[in-house]
Amino acid sequence: MEANLDADLERTIRDLAPRVLRYAVARTGDVSAGEDVAQESLEALVRHWRRAGPPESAEAFVFSIARRRAVRAVIRRRLWVPIEHAFGRHDDAPDPEAQAVARAEHVRVRAALARLPRKDREALLLVALGQMTSAEAAVVLGLSLSATKMRVHRARKRLATELGNEDDD
Repeated sequence: MEANLDADLERTIRDLAPRVLRYAVARTGDVSAGEDVAQESLEALVRHWRRAGPPESAEAFVFSIARRRAVRAVIRRRLWVPIEHAFGRHDDAPDPEAQAVARAEHVRVRAALARLPRKDREALLLVALGQMTSAEAAVVLGLSLSATKMRVHRARKRLATELGNEDDD
């Protein structure tokens, strides 16, 4: 029976890992921070699974943790970066990851995402990058299904308008 649990856990992690990573990177705006958030979220799932068995929804469990940790990572970075600059502890040479992230289209999309209302953006990121259904995102966000669908719809419509793709509905 324990072998089945371990196999189920491995399958679950294989399914969730790329999705939670995409979500965390998009949410934090930083590859390294996103990787940390994704790893910590999946580690929490493993600990819970081994201690108490699988959660009712592994997906909701992992994305709820990722959501909270991503917020903390962004806040930490906002506080820490000015301190690093004040004491001269920053690296002016961009690494290859930073150069890739700085491409013009990426910057344009991130800026458009940032202009979305926070709650709409969160719902969109869970559905689009986290590859969750609206029902699954509703569980993570603690909203009704209809409220989640409305937030995703509004976010997509605003994003399409921002990016000049108004026929994308």
